[in-house]
Amino acid sequence: MRIELKEIDKDTLKVGDWVGIAREVSYGWGLSFRHKLIFPAQITRITPKRTKFFTDMFGEHDKREVFYECDSEAARETFLAKTFRYIQDGIFELTELKRKDCIGKISDEDLPEVARHMKAMMKILEKYKEK
Repeated sequence: MRIELKEIDKDTLKVGDWVGIAREVSYGWGLSFRHKLIFPAQITRITPKRTKFFTDMFGEHDKREVFYECDSEAARETFLAKTFRYIQDGIFELTELKRKDCIGKISDEDLPEVARHMKAMMKILEKYKEK
């Protein structure tokens, strides 16, 4: 799936405009996911030489910051990044359950459902294993 984020020309920005600010989703030392979270923010101040931009959400941005349009493509990019973060958090929680020996405490009523969901997950993830 190819997502094309539209960059905003900084020369056209004015105070009060809404922009999208990209932030990476990291999952390890020096590793980041291919999709980014796009946060909408409003421009609150621009320096006279347009070297710094200030937003209500993140404060100061230098001239190297890239601003994006908040459109359907940015929403799709954010959705995929959030989905990855949910998977990342779920893997962490599973690891914590195993570490604290809580997996053995799953009730007999919940065990078949947990196994069915785990089997479905592993079926999907099987194609991504290294060969």
